[in-house]
Amino acid sequence: MAKQYIPEMSHKYFDQFIAEYAKEEDLIYKINSDNGIATGIDEEFKTLFKLIPNAFKESDFKIYNIFNDVAESKLNINRGASAGLINRDLDTWSKKDDAYKVKHVYKEKSKYSLGRSTDNGKSNYSISNPVNSQMIGYYDKADMNVRRYIKNPPKCRLTSYTNSNFEKLKDVEPYVNKMSRLLKEHSPVHYEKHKKFLVNREKIGNSVFTTLTINKNFQTAIHTDSGDYKEGIGVISCMGDFEGGDFCLPNYKIQIKLKPTDLLFVNVHRHHTNLPITSGNRISCVSYIREHINKCDDLVNYKIYIKNINEDLIEYLKENGVSSSRIYITDNNNCLRFDGVNVLDRDSNEFFTSFTPVLHFNKIQPIPDDKSFVEYIVDKFTDLYKNETNGEDWNENYFTINIPETDSISTLISYKTASIEKNIKSWEKLGYNVNVYSYNNLPGCLNANLICENGDLYYFAINLLRKKETIFLAEDMLLLNRIPQREIIISSENNRSNNASPCLGIIKIPMNHNFLKDVSKFLNKNPNITENKRRFERGIKYFALAKHIVTPSFFCKVNRIYSKSIFEDYDLYKEQPTKYELNIPLENSFKNCIGLRCYNINTIPHENSLYSRLYSSLPSSV
Repeated sequence: MAKQYIPEMSHKYFDQFIAEYAKEEDLIYKINSDNGIATGIDEEFKTLFKLIPNAFKESDFKIYNIFNDVAESKLNINRGASAGLINRDLDTWSKKDDAYKVKHVYKEKSKYSLGRSTDNGKSNYSISNPVNSQMIGYYDKADMNVRRYIKNPPKCRLTSYTNSNFEKLKDVEPYVNKMSRLLKEHSPVHYEKHKKFLVNREKIGNSVFTTLTINKNFQTAIHTDSGDYKEGIGVISCMGDFEGGDFCLPNYKIQIKLKPTDLLFVNVHRHHTNLPITSGNRISCVSYIREHINKCDDLVNYKIYIKNINEDLIEYLKENGVSSSRIYITDNNNCLRFDGVNVLDRDSNEFFTSFTPVLHFNKIQPIPDDKSFVEYIVDKFTDLYKNETNGEDWNENYFTINIPETDSISTLISYKTASIEKNIKSWEKLGYNVNVYSYNNLPGCLNANLICENGDLYYFAINLLRKKETIFLAEDMLLLNRIPQREIIISSENNRSNNASPCLGIIKIPMNHNFLKDVSKFLNKNPNITENKRRFERGIKYFALAKHIVTPSFFCKVNRIYSKSIFEDYDLYKEQPTKYELNIPLENSFKNCIGLRCYNINTIPHENSLYSRLYSSLPSSV
C-alpha cells in the first residue's frame, strides 16, 4: 500500500538549498527493499517514488565496464547544481584545460556556476564543478559549437560520447530494455506516457527511454532534473561494490537505500540528492526521456500510400501522429498526396526517392488492442526494414512494402589502371549502372566539373550525392556482393587500435538530406583533402550519423598492413607472418562479404593473387 509523504516546505522555498547536501540526521524516513516493494505518493497523490527489490540478477551487471568507461571518459563541467557549490580548490579542476582561469579569471554566476568566457569575452556560458558523469543515447539540443560551421544544425543528435562509441550503446540495450519492461510491469501509467511520447522518435533499443546519465562516485547535491519529460518518471539503478550513496528526497525527509539488485522509479522533478559514498565504487544509471525530443525532425522515414481512403481515416491517422505530408492517396490509379498534389505529374524523385520505403495499404485490418494504428504500421515497417526486405506481403496482402533498390554507382578517378578497371567491372557484373567521373579528361569518363569545379574527393562526393541518387564508391573497392538496401551507409576504416573512423570507401545518403547541403558549405571548396576529411567527420558527428557508420568487417576489408600482399601470389600471401596480432583473411573469409578495399590499386595483380581469385569468383555476366 502506498504511503503519502508531505513536504516540509513549499518546493519553491526549498530552492534556497539547491547545490547543498542533505544531512543524514535530518532524514526521518529510512526506506530499503528488505520488506518488499515500497511506494510513496506526494501531497498531490502522485507517484513520488517506487522501490522494486530484486529487479536485477548478477548476470545483468556484465555492462559494468561499459558504464565505468562512460563515466570516466571525460570530466563533465555541465552538471549545474547537482555538482555542488563552486569550489575552485578541487583537484579535478587541474585536469581541465582552463584550470588557471577557473582559479583566477572566471567569475561566479551563481553559487554553483562560473561564467566561462573566451579571451575576447564574446562567449559566455556557465560551467560547474567537474564530476565523473556522462550522458549516452539521444540529446535534444544541437552541439554548442556546431553553429560556427553549419547554418541549420539538426535539432536532435546523439550525445558526444555515443557519437564516438555507438557500438557501446548497442551493448547496453538489453539492460535498458529490461528497465523498460519493469516500468511497464510496475508503473504502467508512466510506461504508456513514455511510449506515446516517443512514437516515431529515436529511443534506446526497444525501451521507452531516450537518454541515460551515468555517474561514478558522484555525490549529487540537492537539485531537480531539468530537461526531462515532465509527465514522465526517472528510473534509477546502480551497480558496484560500495557503501553509502543513499538516494534522498530531502524536502520529504526521505532516505532510500538502493542496492545493485533494486530499481527505483522517482519523480526527479522534486528536489533530490545523495549521501556520501563512504567506500568502494558506485556507478548509477538514470534512464529518462529528454523533454524536447518530440520537437525534433521526424526520425522514422516512411511514406504511406492508401487505397480507397475516407476522411475519417485521414483524421485518425493525423490524430495518431502521422504527418499529412506522409499520406498519399490513390484515386483512379493516380497517386495524390494528401494536399492534392498529383505525384505522377511531377518529378517522382521529389516525392518517392529510391531511399524512401513506401507502405502500401489496400485494406485496413483490425489492429491489436495493445497498439495504436501508427505504432502497428511503424513496427511492421521497422521489422522489414531491419531485415532489408524488398516487397514482402503482410497477412494476405493487407499490407505490402516496397523498397526500390539504388542501381547506380558513381566514382571519381584520376587515372586508369588494370585494377581500377577490374574494380569497376565488378560493379557492373553485379548489375549496377556505373558512372565514372574524372577531372583529367580520361577516355570514357564523365566530366567531373559538371558536378563541381573542384578536384577534392570529399567535396566532389558530397556534391555528387546532392545532385544524383547514387552510391559513391571509391575506385579501390572490389565489390563481391550487392550493397544492402539501407537508407544511409557510411563506411569506415580501421587504425591499429581497431577504432573505426568514417571514410569515403562507400557513402550512400538521400540526396535531399540536410547533411549534404550543409557539409558541402562546411567543406567550402577546401583543396586540402586531409582537412576536408576532418570536416567531413565533424559533420557526421553534428548530424548524429554515427549510427549509420558500418565497421570495416561489413566489407571484410583487409587491414592496411596486409593491403600490399593481396596482389601477390596467394601461396606467399598465406605464408606471410601475422602482424600486430591481426589475422590474415583468406579466400574463404570473403564468402558473404560486400567487398575488398585495395589500397595499392596501381599494383599489377598476380594471376593467382587473393585479388584475382576473388574477382574471378564474380558472375561472368549481369
